[in-house]
Amino acid sequence: MEIFFQEFKVPFSWRECLTFLLLLTGTGALGQQDKEIDTTFNEASSTFLAVPLVTNSPTMDTGFGGLGMYFFKVDKQDTESPPSLASLYAIYSTNKSYIFTPFGRFFWNEDRNRAFISFGTSRVNYNLTYDEQEDDLRLVYSEIRSFVTAEYSRKIIGEFYLGILYLGTKTKYKFDQGTDAENDFTREFFIQNGITDNFVSSLGLNFSFDNRDYPYNPSRGFTFSIRPKLNAGWLGSENNYVDTDYEISYFKSLKEDLILGLNVSGGFASGDVPFDGYQMYGVRNNLRGYEAGKYKGRNMIASQAELRWRIYNSWGAVFFGGTGSVWGNENNGEEEFERKWLPSAGLGLRYMVSKAKRINIRLDYALGVDGNQGIYFGVMEAF
Repeated sequence: MEIFFQEFKVPFSWRECLTFLLLLTGTGALGQQDKEIDTTFNEASSTFLAVPLVTNSPTMDTGFGGLGMYFFKVDKQDTESPPSLASLYAIYSTNKSYIFTPFGRFFWNEDRNRAFISFGTSRVNYNLTYDEQEDDLRLVYSEIRSFVTAEYSRKIIGEFYLGILYLGTKTKYKFDQGTDAENDFTREFFIQNGITDNFVSSLGLNFSFDNRDYPYNPSRGFTFSIRPKLNAGWLGSENNYVDTDYEISYFKSLKEDLILGLNVSGGFASGDVPFDGYQMYGVRNNLRGYEAGKYKGRNMIASQAELRWRIYNSWGAVFFGGTGSVWGNENNGEEEFERKWLPSAGLGLRYMVSKAKRINIRLDYALGVDGNQGIYFGVMEAF
């Protein structure tokens, strides 16, 4: 499973965000290695980074937390495997939303074996408004989740991998964040649409190809993955359905300091699909410019292109754009969550906090449709 760190929509001005980025790059990114080692790309070195995070969004209000990342080699004599990663991500916001998740990504035996594991808990307090002709639909609720994901893949031939994965997620909804009228309306809306607390448990396969030069910040190469997953009662799931995620990415170095990245990703599901099993637009590495989780459905596709330009030393810029769609919901009210056309475009600033591991801090502005827009702060690239 690919790792893409959470990004946050922040309604700050560009000047405020740039000031924060400058302060962060000067004092907030702490490296274990000395300055001489950190000035050149070095996959073999052990590297620790601690990045403080300050977020502000309509969903989570102002949040404070951090991201710790430790890059290392499972076998220091292995020159083929990319560095493995052990990480801890935590954030708590002023509206009592929180996310806490340790995760790890491991490469060993000359990159013949790959593994990923994550677990954690989160609470996100939503206050979403949907434009519906002359009236606005407003939903105020909390989504509380506990989750675990584990995956192992083995190289079978060339750069092709075949693996097995497990995903378990427990979701609970609460209606205590708005006024009594807002809470009652949202609770009744969920009841009418059959949206209830749920546990999904799935077992699946991962078929992938990857010849990128470096997985955390590639400059060339191609990768794809397709992950069909079975959610069934004998696995403990409360619903029986099949869902499949897919992703394709291509990178090409146009010039020494100019990289083009292309990405298509999405998924589809069939059967008795629960609300928390829907594809969520704006989660994982989909288009920026839309609030994560606002649009969701049985089927989703998103495509985007990004031009990455290294301007000077550790500083860079990006320009990106794309479009996507979410569809396939039941016609009983859930169609409010889908949209047929969700384009976006934007630009961003980059600062490389670790040249040894080519890790960027990013600040992006993205503009969508229907008033959707945002400034995002994150770690590593969107895809």
